[in-house]
Amino acid sequence: MHKLLWLFLLALVQGSLSHDTHESAGPASGETIQEYAQRHMSSEHHIDSFDARSFFQLHDLNRNGVWDKEEIEAIYGVHHVYSQKKSKDDIEHQQKADQIVKGVLDRLDLNGDGVITPEELERVGVAGLPNFDGLGAEGHHYDVESEFFLHHEEQFHSTPETQTDESYNHPEDLEHFAHHEEIEHKEAEREATFEGVSVEEVLKSLEKAAAVEAAAQNPDGSLKTKPITRIPPPEKQDPAIKFKDAKTEGVRKGEWGTGSGGYKSPTDPSDKLRKNLPYKSSRMQYKFRRNWGDF
Repeated sequence: MHKLLWLFLLALVQGSLSHDTHESAGPASGETIQEYAQRHMSSEHHIDSFDARSFFQLHDLNRNGVWDKEEIEAIYGVHHVYSQKKSKDDIEHQQKADQIVKGVLDRLDLNGDGVITPEELERVGVAGLPNFDGLGAEGHHYDVESEFFLHHEEQFHSTPETQTDESYNHPEDLEHFAHHEEIEHKEAEREATFEGVSVEEVLKSLEKAAAVEAAAQNPDGSLKTKPITRIPPPEKQDPAIKFKDAKTEGVRKGEWGTGSGGYKSPTDPSDKLRKNLPYKSSRMQYKFRRNWGDF
């Protein structure tokens, strides 16, 4: 049973890393499958030990004692943006979701009531869960920013020498920064629509306002002023800044459940990286785009 469990976990976590082209999936040289799976679960999900019952509880999002359709979809990250990118449209995506739910129920729903109980999971075993990596359902649970941090930033840009401008040249970095630029451009478009002008006019207006303000503060040009650095709010900060000290702070706080915070839901990035923190609970649900028109 334990051997099958480790084999399943290996297949599951390999899928969760498939979007990162810089890490070779699989055991390192001289490393057993069990050692690799344990290392991944500890470093990627911050969970050191678990069994079928605890695995069930981690994914029972509403704590009602059963897995329903939505929770089965959440286990496989069906509606995560990474999964949606691999579906050409809403119809194909829904077909994928239905196929995954049916596949899981066929194996684990022993009494045919449309939900899965912890007893059914224990009887079949976690290894009985089918693998849907080929459909692009790789089990991602976090929002895109956190996924980027956990699966790329933490691994490749965790030291000062790997956080220089020249270091952010991986395909994942370029895609991530392009996404941020797209968001900023859309904000400029909304402002332009509201003002009834073009996007270019909005950008030029912002540049001109900054120049006028600088000239007013130094009318004769005698003062050498330092360039203004505008710090974006936390929700718009680059992961390299937003999560810079998260791992160190998470270690300082100790294991989840200890200290004055107890078992409260995480409130910041460092809380999310505390050891043994379940990556899903009834109060830790992220909003995933379910339809192409969302957000």
